[in-house]
Amino acid sequence: MGIVVEAKGKDAKRIRSIDDLDVSPSIISKLKDAGYTTLESLVTASAQDLSVTLGIPLPSAIKIINAAREALDIRFKTAKEVKLERMNIGRITTGSKALDQLLGGGIETKTITEFFGEFGTGKCFSGDTAVMGIYREGWMDIQAIQDLYYRLSRKYGEGVFDGGKIVWLDRSLDARNRFDVVTLGQGGLALREPMAIYKEWVDRLILIRLSNGSRIYVTPSHPVLALSIDGPRWIRSMHVGRGDIVVGVAKHVVRDIVNRITSGDYTPSAQNIDLEWDGFSLHRVVDVEYVDYRDYVYDLVVPETHNFLSPEGVVMHNTQLCHQLAVNVQLPPEKGGLGGTAVYIDTEGTFRWERIEAMARGRSIDPDEAMEKIFFIRAVGSDHQIAIVEELRELIPEKNIKLVIVDSVTGHFRAEYPGRENLAVRQQKLNKHLHQLQSLAEIFNIAVVITNQVMARPDVFYGDPTVAVGGHIVGHAPGIRIQLRKSRGNKRIARVIDAPHLPEGEAVFVITETGIADVTE
Repeated sequence: MGIVVEAKGKDAKRIRSIDDLDVSPSIISKLKDAGYTTLESLVTASAQDLSVTLGIPLPSAIKIINAAREALDIRFKTAKEVKLERMNIGRITTGSKALDQLLGGGIETKTITEFFGEFGTGKCFSGDTAVMGIYREGWMDIQAIQDLYYRLSRKYGEGVFDGGKIVWLDRSLDARNRFDVVTLGQGGLALREPMAIYKEWVDRLILIRLSNGSRIYVTPSHPVLALSIDGPRWIRSMHVGRGDIVVGVAKHVVRDIVNRITSGDYTPSAQNIDLEWDGFSLHRVVDVEYVDYRDYVYDLVVPETHNFLSPEGVVMHNTQLCHQLAVNVQLPPEKGGLGGTAVYIDTEGTFRWERIEAMARGRSIDPDEAMEKIFFIRAVGSDHQIAIVEELRELIPEKNIKLVIVDSVTGHFRAEYPGRENLAVRQQKLNKHLHQLQSLAEIFNIAVVITNQVMARPDVFYGDPTVAVGGHIVGHAPGIRIQLRKSRGNKRIARVIDAPHLPEGEAVFVITETGIADVTE
């Protein structure tokens, strides 16, 4: 809706763009040179900054900003008007009717939707990573994970999953091949039966050398349990640096576990092992480097805790939805899309064109056309991340962008501002960035989706120890917060954590080769 302003002569005109403002051509030129190329970019501008930038009196700057706001219908509105606007909000289907229903119809425009939770299937460890298996027949074996995969795949077969191969370890296996692993849970160590073992080919790994002589070979997105000002928490290996402290389990605890198992003091998949704080070991990171690998990496999928204990005492931890939404937004409205394009801001190297291709085929969209409508950029730091979002004010109307994805929103901020002494600066900067994103969503009527890292707190003995990072700043900024967690096989459970207009509830969906779908069982 444009406003009518006085024009030269008796005629009046509607303000539809910067060029329609009732100011001189030289001021319009200065506005564009300063980056104010759209009415939307003026709406959130500071009058003081605009006055200084253009070299005009403050009242004139205020008049320009107010004209832009009125042109975009930013004013006091009645509750009924707000209701009518809410009824016309756009939504993007996730691909799962159950998840769409949980979200009130899909991913909404004009708001930020945050997804946080456990990391994916894993694709984490080098093939020589040792697995300490406690078998149902009362014996224990330490075996390289690649050898374990080979033995089980030969006996039970393997399937295709998430870009790799998987062997499902269901409870119908014969007793000789059913085993537990030691895992770090809410109240200490516990024994859990893995539900699957997975492998995928990668070209490079990160090598983390520890002060005790241990070497950890993992993928860049693999989580490592590290010590922070908030206590132990999971951080991705790409954010681990020299001097950081990696948390493990003390060797005397591992020896005690072995002794109890070999003596017959063991209950399959049920027994908890008390672990006091002196049972943890702390190892300083001596060096971190990327190394060529060109081989398979492996992971054990462990229910509930999603980690397992290696014989050395190292705790080994185990974005599909964002890829799916980047495809679905291109669908016409009658098929659950917005008929637009997407921006994918990748901060951690999680974007995979292969998944876009597969998901596009699953939606009967030409894969090349789908990829042409996704604008990808890798953010190399927090300042770069903020600058990218600022540039979107020009790109959104030009490229018909209807969805902006930031995966993940907090990674660079945590890596660049570690420690309590930097906490205030980090939170202020993160707060500014989230307000940037919210402004884009509201002004341009687009959907903004962010993913967030999680931290596991072993000191939480009751309830869910997995919490999103970012504190109250991230906790209050998104309009909708959804927690994701794993279920059996390729199932995922989504739960509404915070949304003013949505009831509490959960939805189960599956990740297939062609994307997100409903459970068919």
